[in-house]
Amino acid sequence: MTDSLGKNLEIKPRHMSFPFKEVKDKFFFGGNSLLTVFAGALSSTFPPGEGEFIESVRNYRDQVTDETLKQQIKGFIGQEGHHSHQHKQANIVLTELGIDAVRLEKHLERDLKKYNARKHATPKFRLAMTVGMEHLTAIMAEHILTTPEALEPLDETVKELLYWHAVEEIEHKAVAFDVFMLCENDQKYLRRVLRLVSVLFSIRITCYMVALLFWARKMPSWKDVKGFWSFMFNKKVGLIPGIRSNYKDYFKEGFHPWDHANQELVDMWKEKLYRPEHDLGLQRAKEKAAKKSAESDNESFGNSVPV
Repeated sequence: MTDSLGKNLEIKPRHMSFPFKEVKDKFFFGGNSLLTVFAGALSSTFPPGEGEFIESVRNYRDQVTDETLKQQIKGFIGQEGHHSHQHKQANIVLTELGIDAVRLEKHLERDLKKYNARKHATPKFRLAMTVGMEHLTAIMAEHILTTPEALEPLDETVKELLYWHAVEEIEHKAVAFDVFMLCENDQKYLRRVLRLVSVLFSIRITCYMVALLFWARKMPSWKDVKGFWSFMFNKKVGLIPGIRSNYKDYFKEGFHPWDHANQELVDMWKEKLYRPEHDLGLQRAKEKAAKKSAESDNESFGNSVPV
């Protein structure tokens, strides 16, 4: 397995906070209703979905003895938790604009609760579903980071959210996979489950898009249809052509997520797309350092005053 990259990669949660209140347009994806509800449908699934990913990995955490993987699990949980929180904030604003992502978020929460109560929802099945979804999010993340022109019409704040989310999906893309292979070691099972994940995910996103359009009382124009078709299927920048090859790699014998060695995309984001003003963790660290420096200066001044 080509997993040495993953073993050497630090998975560190970033405490980001994006100015979603600056999103003013209801159809924030270049005025295209279909692209907007596609983004809204995706965002609606993230808070409950990320929570399920976290729980499915936690079910196996006590079986992991490798210290590196333990630390990566901790980072995975932290990153997914922050993704969930930021998309919750985004969903609230989208709902205020008339794209009711919160309603869909709650719908998926109920569905997951029912699903996890069923007999077939074993820890193995739940983790395999997570591994499959992590593969889909990782290859979509690579696509949007390597094809930034596809997101050009998107509202800047939402774009920054997706870039950050994409980078961290790449960073932790192998964690659930490594946990599954360590504890279950059944790659044939993973391949079967990915087929199921792909079908269920596609159906849910399509249904959610229709629901968002219906609730928004919006009939897409022909221009919207053409724009959405290009976003999905254009040979140069389309999502489906862009992820097809990487998707198929999952079915190869001995596949590992880091066979797609794309650490350079993380480095690119840090150098070109990272916005420190939206990094709460960095701001708090600076405030703490400034406070400590001020206290040190005051102490030094007090010691220098003659008695």
